[in-house]
Amino acid sequence: MRLDTLTSFLFPEQAVISNREKIITALAGFVAMGLVIWATQQLAQAEHRPYMISSMGASAVLLFAVFHSPLSQPWAFVGGHMLAAMIGVLCAHHIPNPVLATATTLGLALLAMQWLRCLHPPAGATAVFAVLGGQPILDLGWSYVFSVVGANVAFLLAAALVLNNLLPGRRYPMMRLKPSVSDAPAQPAGRVSRPEHEDIVAALRSMDTFIDVSEEDLERIYLLATINRQKRSLGSIVCSDIMTRNVTSVTPDTALSAVWEVLRQRNIRGVPVVDEEHRVAGVVAISDFLKNTDWNWNRRSRLRCLMSSPRRAPISAADIMTAPAITLREDAHVAELLATFANNGINHVPVTDDKDRLVGIVTRLDLLNLFGSQIPSRQAA
Repeated sequence: MRLDTLTSFLFPEQAVISNREKIITALAGFVAMGLVIWATQQLAQAEHRPYMISSMGASAVLLFAVFHSPLSQPWAFVGGHMLAAMIGVLCAHHIPNPVLATATTLGLALLAMQWLRCLHPPAGATAVFAVLGGQPILDLGWSYVFSVVGANVAFLLAAALVLNNLLPGRRYPMMRLKPSVSDAPAQPAGRVSRPEHEDIVAALRSMDTFIDVSEEDLERIYLLATINRQKRSLGSIVCSDIMTRNVTSVTPDTALSAVWEVLRQRNIRGVPVVDEEHRVAGVVAISDFLKNTDWNWNRRSRLRCLMSSPRRAPISAADIMTAPAITLREDAHVAELLATFANNGINHVPVTDDKDRLVGIVTRLDLLNLFGSQIPSRQAA
């Protein structure tokens, strides 16, 4: 494994935030935890019981450092901890084997939190602590849920609501705002734009807060959202509706001279290479000929030298084809086709059936013809 690969694996990049925001986050956590411990300690002294569980420290990290996250929102925080605590108490008192009780507690807590949409990672520790916290926790019974966990949750949530809304640039809880349709920029139906990596980094810097989604995931989310919008705009048009059928193809053993003749006679830029079962093995394009030509040869026709070298047997399509080929299924929406062209810089995409056999091909010209036919219908509407 290369050193840079190992480094990126062990030390993945995190969102870049300002030193000011880091200090604000640390101070907010300091103040909140101090107030919560003091308040719960005062409440617990009258009842002679434990007053704080360690999972609240993990929750504080989410509530003040990653307050944008769905995992940090009030329902996730409250519902996650309370559900986990109840499941933990039930398992601790009804499953004698501590190993089985702990495993069952965590599994059920995960299931319940996902079902009820209140997934909160620190709640896993709350559930496990109900089983492994020792006799004092077992003796509390349901008081562990309502008097200990409930009090911790109530005080920490109150601190998060107050501090996160007092601090500049923060809003908690995060509520989804529905943008006005008139504010949305209009784009042509055939255009798939994607922000560059630098644009994502700049946006994260301008937000100046920690977002628990990687830049790569944000790019992918944006692309998928754009594709989905294009699907709604274009209707139910799929690759099989616009592809060229009866596609000319070659085999891996086809000589390059024969492949070149196919490209020249058909006036096409590329041809699929198929195996004996008509599955796409690769694609040979004009660019593949150019990439495999030795441009330092002092010959009159370098391509002719490539296709029939006097020093060796004729080269076949398998030697220069691009493999594996980028393909799409015949039932793929044309929006996916548009993204495939845009992201890979190619001019043609072989189309396959559910058994990966070649059934057609789509070119950029096919897409242009599609969008050209869409314009009059939109104007008429």
